[in-house]
Amino acid sequence: MEARKKSMLITGASSGLGRELAAKAASAGYHLLLVARSEDKLKQIAAELKGRFQTDSTLYVADLNNPEEWRTVLQRIVTENQQINVLINNAGVGYFRLFTDTEPMQIETTMRVNVLAAMEASAAILPGMLQQGTGHVIMIGSMAGKVATPKAAVYGASKHSIIGFSNGLRQEMKPYGIQVTTVNLGPMDTNFFDTADPSGRYREASARYMLQPDRVARKVISSIGKNKREINLPSWMGIGSKMYQLMPGVAEKLLGGQFNKK
Repeated sequence: MEARKKSMLITGASSGLGRELAAKAASAGYHLLLVARSEDKLKQIAAELKGRFQTDSTLYVADLNNPEEWRTVLQRIVTENQQINVLINNAGVGYFRLFTDTEPMQIETTMRVNVLAAMEASAAILPGMLQQGTGHVIMIGSMAGKVATPKAAVYGASKHSIIGFSNGLRQEMKPYGIQVTTVNLGPMDTNFFDTADPSGRYREASARYMLQPDRVARKVISSIGKNKREINLPSWMGIGSKMYQLMPGVAEKLLGGQFNKK
């Protein structure tokens, strides 16, 4: 798709991968609809993008963990924007701990932000895409949705849900010219780990193959408009996930030490 005069909605846009996605999309000429909890951070990134790329951004403050607030903001987004060409469900949260040590509120937050909020955004935006006869929905998933590991049972379940949802949605939307792409990522150098891994142990253990958000964002933005089923990064983890699906018992035995580094 030609980016000029097209709009893109990005959730979790104020930091990490969301911020880099916004920058790469702005450089390509998209009009940006940016969603995050912090109004100050949104204003900061909007000013930065305006200065660098002379592009305007429309800002929406919303806590995706608050269903009523999120649905109200989604209604505003649809009402105020006649055309939305790309939806990137990027917002996510996780808590790396044993399931028996996970608090009920943490389970609810993980499933609400990672799964339900993404489904709600898709439900709100897809009717407009269907009317346009074109569009692209991108779900930021995780390798954790393909390879389950200790201390990530709930997070893995949420990303497994996103992969399953995307696979079904892709088939439903294909006859209407709408692409659905799942982006499955390994560890990435963002503030996600401030919540997921306060001890810093997993970040340290994964440092040698930690993804950089700018590289991921470049790959994601370049895939827009292409019939891309999945993006798996790093690629060797994508290959490993296929081995896991074929021989999960063997993979868990061979990689158990790595799995337990959280």
